[in-house]
Amino acid sequence: MAIQLVSAPDYCGQAGITAMRNLQQELTKALQVEDWDRVRHLDRICVVLIDKVIAANRDDRSTLVCALSELKGVYAGLIAQCQREVTLLHAT
Repeated sequence: MAIQLVSAPDYCGQAGITAMRNLQQELTKALQVEDWDRVRHLDRICVVLIDKVIAANRDDRSTLVCALSELKGVYAGLIAQCQREVTLLHAT
């Protein structure tokens, strides 16, 4: 018998999109201040969250496309920032 103090989050529909947006905002903040430990931590959380959102919305492709499209933009920014960092390191 398992004791659960809070109910499991619901990632169906708008709730899943909201969870993804919240994570995106935190990831964007971490990128802005170059908190790479936080970026790594949020990236790991993102992998789990994506799986949960996909599982909860298997029959609702529009929700999946919306959630993942927005996330794609955040990761494009992350890649661009990493490329800038590497360029700066090679320039010094």
